[in-house]
Amino acid sequence: MHSESQQELRSHWDGRYRSGQTPWDTGITPPEVQAFWKEQPKPAPGSFALDIGCGTGLNTLYLARQGLCAIGFDLSGQALQLALQRREAISRDEKLRLGGKAMFVQGDVSMLPVDRLGAVYALDIGCLHSLPDELRPAYAEGVHKSLKEGGHFHLYVFDRSSSDGPGARGMREGEVAELFCSKLEIVTEEIGVSSTLASRPSRWFLLRETP
Repeated sequence: MHSESQQELRSHWDGRYRSGQTPWDTGITPPEVQAFWKEQPKPAPGSFALDIGCGTGLNTLYLARQGLCAIGFDLSGQALQLALQRREAISRDEKLRLGGKAMFVQGDVSMLPVDRLGAVYALDIGCLHSLPDELRPAYAEGVHKSLKEGGHFHLYVFDRSSSDGPGARGMREGEVAELFCSKLEIVTEEIGVSSTLASRPSRWFLLRETP
């Protein structure tokens, strides 16, 4: 993405966060994410997780509460300011209970600077499906390189219908499988039912890094 386009996108998202026009910011970690972590053993100390398109940091902090070193990425500096405020607002006792750490990084999610990080988990709630089509392969490669073998990637996307015009948000049928082919395997695919974003068809994917 050239710098002018990135600046335009950054300004767009900064404006949305300043105006409060953020219907995706529900204040609730999705039940699908909570259910996944209820079934997982406690992560090893120092294990990393990524929250891609983290917004105001709600889910980054949730991952830190699971004992993970959670890194939230977002293009919007305004969103990350709100994320830092959310982190600082946590009481001292709550900080002691977090167990892990929450960090925030501003950057283009199609160029994640985390090659060979060895993360055990990555989360994306509505970020990939907003990227221009031409940037999606680079995003998929970045996720692949950031995860350790057996690491999981949790992805929420809108469906894209045949009637949607060029540049519309969403993922067409089979696109997730194509993007991550030979990189990650799809473990589960479910119709999205829990998010207030679901004014249109959506789905949750759980993928796993393959050997």
